Amino acid sequence: MNETPKYWVACSGGVDSVVLLHLMVAQQKEVGVLHCNFHLRKESSNEDETFVRNLAAELNVPIRVREFNTIAYGQDNRINTQLAARELRYNWFDEIIKNENAIVLLAHHYDDQMETFFLQLRRGAKIKGLAGMPKFRNGYLRPLLKHSKKDLIALANQNNWTWREDVTNASNDYSRNWYRNEVIPFFKQNNFPLDDVIPLITAFQKLLGYFQDLKLPTEIGIENWNNLPYLWKQFVLTEHGLGEYSVKEIDKLSYSIKGKKIGNAQCKVWNEGGELVFVQNKNLSDFYIDISHLHVKDVIMEPGELYLDASKIDGPLIVRKWEAGDYFQPLGMKNNKKISKFLRDRKVKTHVKERIQVLVDSKNDVIGVFDFGVSENVKIDENTVYVLHVVLKG
Repeated sequence: MNETPKYWVACSGGVDSVVLLHLMVAQQKEVGVLHCNFHLRKESSNEDETFVRNLAAELNVPIRVREFNTIAYGQDNRINTQLAARELRYNWFDEIIKNENAIVLLAHHYDDQMETFFLQLRRGAKIKGLAGMPKFRNGYLRPLLKHSKKDLIALANQNNWTWREDVTNASNDYSRNWYRNEVIPFFKQNNFPLDDVIPLITAFQKLLGYFQDLKLPTEIGIENWNNLPYLWKQFVLTEHGLGEYSVKEIDKLSYSIKGKKIGNAQCKVWNEGGELVFVQNKNLSDFYIDISHLHVKDVIMEPGELYLDASKIDGPLIVRKWEAGDYFQPLGMKNNKKISKFLRDRKVKTHVKERIQVLVDSKNDVIGVFDFGVSENVKIDENTVYVLHVVLKG
């Protein structure tokens, strides 16, 4: 028996995963069993584990069981029990896929795909949600997506395969169960064209694959944005981490005044007058530079860096974002100038202004603006002996 097979079947003990396991063994595949004990149904959880262990022994395949304190995990992470179980399960499966280059088989079937589509539709999902579950992605294989629950039960009965019933499946306390037990049967009774749903999901999957092959834009001309297909706009927002915003809100931004923005902690989108610019947020906190620990050298001029006369600097130095009210003495000027006006005169775009960093000395005087140069009073001249070269990376 190979203890590290190529394929692992995630088996709860229910009919779906039991059928999948039997089918894999029948095909003489190199297969093992993964079972999660979430300890959510008192003795039933342990009885499920015992059943799956016995099944693995009967089929002579290796088994791994992972026990979880699901309730404690949910409380610690402030998520509901269902989501906690999902995260714990997939975290474990991801480990196996990554560390063993294995494939984990999941017993999702036709009915699951249908339920998922309507759940996502109700939640206002974008194209990713409506594309449903793919047959294969990131080490997960779902071989039963074309087969109905009814077919799986019939196959199990035909072969006298036994399984465990999860009594919670009959409860409508969970959204998925409500769709399974009430909504979809209602659709069937009223001749709702359910057979059209799966081709629709397939179409969304193909469209999603096409979108994912395209380069995600970070700058889009407003005229181009307004002519883009609606689903492509949705995809762009989702991929930039702006999924909670509607296409309508971004369309409204495109007609607003230059400099307006909307966004969240992950990304902001700016109207830069003629184009929309998507900017990923980076947490750049202030940091200190101790001059005594810096290496000084001859100047090798490169763009986007600061070169200063080391003898004219009072340390320690601080790198931070520029603030309203900051000013400095630009090269070649006799007087100080507000940085806000300095940047405005150079027609710097609003989203770029927000991210500009400055170099400040021990007196809190700005002695350099990254990407734009140093202050007149710390510039290199004919008397400079040592040059301080400061590079801002990231």
